[in-house]
Amino acid sequence: MTYVTRQGETLRTTSAKPRPIPAQFTLQQREFVEAVRASGRHLVLRATAGSGKTTTLTEAAWHLGSESGGSDVKGVYFAYNKHSVEAVGPRLPPGIRASTLHAYGRRVLCGVRGPQMALDNDRSLRLAELVYSSEPVSRRQLRGAARMWDLAREYVLNEDSHDDDLVALAADAEWPENDGVAGLRRVLRAFRYHSIQDWHAGGLPDFTDFLWLPLELGLGRGTLGAALVDEAQDLTPLRQRFVTHLLGLESGEAQEALPTGRFIAVGDPEQAIYTYAGADPRGLWRLAERLSAQELPLSVSFRCPVTHVALARTASEFIQPSGAAQAGTVEHVAADAAHYGRGDVVLCRLNAPLLRLALLLMTRHISVNIRGRDLATRLETAAQEAFAVPADEEAVPDRVAALYERRARPLQYRAGEGDRAAKKALGELNDLCSCLRLLALRAAASAGGKATLSSVSGVLRGLYREDADVLLSTVHRAKGLEWERVTLLYPEQMPMPYGDPEEERCVLFVALTRSKRELRLAYGPGAWESGWRLEAPEGWQPESGPSTSPQPQPAPPPIFSFPPLAPPLPSALVLPPKPYRLPVTRPLPAVPPSSAALTEHALRVRAVHRPATLEDLRPYPLYSGQANLPVAVLAARLEVLRQDARPALSEWAGASLALLRDVQSRSVYLDVMRLAQVERAATRARLAIPLMQPLTAEQVCTVVFGEHFARLRPAQVKRRGERNWRVELDGEAHAFDPRTGELLGTPFAPFAVHLRLER
Repeated sequence: MTYVTRQGETLRTTSAKPRPIPAQFTLQQREFVEAVRASGRHLVLRATAGSGKTTTLTEAAWHLGSESGGSDVKGVYFAYNKHSVEAVGPRLPPGIRASTLHAYGRRVLCGVRGPQMALDNDRSLRLAELVYSSEPVSRRQLRGAARMWDLAREYVLNEDSHDDDLVALAADAEWPENDGVAGLRRVLRAFRYHSIQDWHAGGLPDFTDFLWLPLELGLGRGTLGAALVDEAQDLTPLRQRFVTHLLGLESGEAQEALPTGRFIAVGDPEQAIYTYAGADPRGLWRLAERLSAQELPLSVSFRCPVTHVALARTASEFIQPSGAAQAGTVEHVAADAAHYGRGDVVLCRLNAPLLRLALLLMTRHISVNIRGRDLATRLETAAQEAFAVPADEEAVPDRVAALYERRARPLQYRAGEGDRAAKKALGELNDLCSCLRLLALRAAASAGGKATLSSVSGVLRGLYREDADVLLSTVHRAKGLEWERVTLLYPEQMPMPYGDPEEERCVLFVALTRSKRELRLAYGPGAWESGWRLEAPEGWQPESGPSTSPQPQPAPPPIFSFPPLAPPLPSALVLPPKPYRLPVTRPLPAVPPSSAALTEHALRVRAVHRPATLEDLRPYPLYSGQANLPVAVLAARLEVLRQDARPALSEWAGASLALLRDVQSRSVYLDVMRLAQVERAATRARLAIPLMQPLTAEQVCTVVFGEHFARLRPAQVKRRGERNWRVELDGEAHAFDPRTGELLGTPFAPFAVHLRLER
């Protein structure tokens, strides 16, 4: 290979000699590169964590469209962010450039406007003012409409979209209008009109316009010979459409036939954790099916040791260790007893436990860095709202609670109606407010007893130290990264009961695949004391053949004797509202002097401490055993189950709570193994192995339980009646209740096959 310098650029030219595939490539990597070189088909590579997908895709670029081994196709390698672009750019052949999608879209628009085109971050709000120019509306309504327009473009929705999609759009955007779908269509039509007119009049685009305007204006259609797309599972519908538009794969009206380019994507459905940002992981596979793309696997992880792979297979059966993988270590510890030193990385599902740990480490003179500045921005905004007027330490909880109530009010009704997105938003708001309370209490303690925006910001600055001893990150911010030693803080928080089940399973998988050597699981007090441990599937052995590395011994089956609850925070950090309130036992009076009163008082104390016995006549009774459990602990566990997506399970938990409401004792007798069975079934269903192909109109999704896992399976609907659905699964006919999704004629059974219904 030779290098030629021209105007400051380093260009590479290849000789006529074919480029060999690297000798260290696995059989799966070779098959993909050969398919890129010789097949000419659209390709989708399903690549697991640590499988070398970027190395494989960049190598494939050198073989694109030329059996001689040199790229002769004009194409673009689309990376997820600018850091990835900088990393892969020097590794690509001539004719293939690296870019983010938005940077490329800006380049397309600059071809019309010129290279100095600026960005208008407030464009949606400015357009909203035009849309409502003849109506008296509040600033809140304008911002809600602008937010709706942002989401509509990202979801590729317009005034002609289906009613169901528009209803979902209005819910996601918290659109403040109440004139139904017809009103939403009118507003979308007006936004589109004003957006196009504003562009033609010289208006500046916003970030989303970099992709949306080329689609609307037909700019750049069919100009790419190939698109190599990394992290394709995180593409939103708009990003997918933009790529196929550039390749000429989207049909347009009254357009001449254009040459079409080649779509080559690499993604992992097991790492699709950005659905909250509009990503559509299943959309990639639907697109692959529409393009008749060939799917190839990359299932061998070079990052993860054998024991880590075994544990990760609780969330994904696709991953396999390499033949040279080391055994690695997996350690189970109590979070309160864990020690941290330089080089440690701590991951957690939520922000509040990380921030709490960071503040604790700072008191021990251990420097910390919380990954991601977006949390600091959101906390400063919340602090400005809560502490515009300084508050003393005693007033901090009330200020934060008031902030929570204001922000939660629009979400609570929707959450009560079963809206999963609203439940998730409430959970995230609770996490943010817990962080704010921690910061404000620390700020008040160190700033003369007053919490102010300035003092809270000062504490925040100490949490973002360059070259810190300990790095702390949520799982979402850790995606795509790896470290030698990783501690997963409070694994019992996954899956979150209010989250999307498929996304939560993916979050767990990402968390378990970040470490290259040592993985430590640090459990909260409740999970640790109850014996709950996240274990690998029993009896699993790697499929990659014999290895000189030590093999893990078969682990015991997962012990789900405690639900995936968040660890208890100090009482000062627990925020309302709580959906279920326990009966309040009145405080016992001081012991009166008379012997009769003393006896009466002793009897009351004895009654409170004696476990209650409840009559439970249900087909699957809970209160029928001889074990006893504190009422508060049981209520918390049942409340998690009451929020489950499976209607029959949720109703069973709700009925159990209803029976518990009149209990005045501190504990109650129950069948604790029965409770554990229900919790285990709920957890497995949340982590169920997903469908890899979209359902047809005549299919329905079923949940089928295996020995140690659950799997989503498509089933054929033979009849959709009002009271029963006739469904064929694996050649056998079943009748399901369309309301609950359970088998008709049978009592509730936790591990019974059932329909996956949307709530």
